[in-house]
Parts: sequence; C-alpha cells; structure tokens
Amino acid sequence: MSAPRKLGRKQEALIAALLTEATHAAAAAKAGVSEATAQRWLHLPEFQAAYRQARRKLVEAAVGRIQAATGQAVDTLLAVAKGGAKDADRVRAAVALLDHALRGLAAADAPHGDREAGGDSPMGTADVVRLLAVRLRQLDAADLAAGEKARLTATLADALLRAISVDVLDKRLEALQAVLCHRKDKPR
Repeated sequence: MSAPRKLGRKQEALIAALLTEATHAAAAAKAGVSEATAQRWLHLPEFQAAYRQARRKLVEAAVGRIQAATGQAVDTLLAVAKGGAKDADRVRAAVALLDHALRGLAAADAPHGDREAGGDSPMGTADVVRLLAVRLRQLDAADLAAGEKARLTATLADALLRAISVDVLDKRLEALQAVLCHRKDKPR
C-alpha cells in the first residue's frame, strides 16, 4: 500500500476556497483554476479525503467555539430566570435550564459507560408528571397577559399529557414483559 499523494498548492487553495465560497464555480475562480479542473479534482479520492478532513476540522473548530460560549449562555439564562422583566421570560428560562440540565446528565454519563445514559431520563416518568403539574399550578398563579398565559399553559399541558402517556405505556410494557417472562419460565 503506497502513501497518499500530497496535494498541490492549487488543490489546497481550492479546498480552502470550497470552505468559504457558496458555489464550486466561485471557489474555482478564487483558487485560480477552471471550473472543469475543480470538478475533476472533486472526483479524485485523495482530494475528497483532504476536503473531508478540512471540513471536519472546520466543524470541530465551530463546535469548540460553541462549547466555549456555553458558560455565557448559561449565565444569560440564569440572569433572565432570576431577574427577567416578565414572568413569561423567567418561566421560559427556567424551563430551558431544567431541560438542558436533564439532557446534560445523560450526555455527561454516556462517555463513562453509564448503561442508563442517553436512554433513560434521570427522573422517572411519575417525577416528570409531578414536576409539570407543579409548573402548571405556578403558571396559573403567575401574573401574565392572557395570550402568553394561554400559550405557556398549552405548552406545559401538552408536555404533561405526553409524560402521562409515556407513564401509561411504561406500565403496560412492564406488565406485558412480566407476562412474557412468566410464559418463558413455564415448561411446555
């Protein structure tokens, strides 16, 4: 197996241009090659591999920037949750924080081999139903414009109904699993 062929200066320029220009034609012009040459190079396996690697590096850099900004985003959500001008702003920020915190638990546990990570919520379905019911009562007592209150109530009620449906399905699946396990245990 031979070592991969190194790309030429113009090919590297085309890859750089492909990462910044909206079209292949614009990238070819920026790199100083014809559009036909660019199309031919785009079909070469070694060019494709180098282009794919450059795109991956670009995406990884962008993800790194996003991750670096998460502290500021959390600070903003916390500030709104604590001192937002409207109850609705505070409720939305609090819900966003709870949602991201729950997702973060599963995401943080996944790389460490936690078998429950990613699949099961750290809270049981009944806990989610209770939390949503409390949030609905808090929303009902909040001083909000009627339209905003109705919209937030509908959103929370929808989430509550979905959680209840999941709870019912969980219980039915558990019962079905118990029946099936019981049948497997019985000799035929």
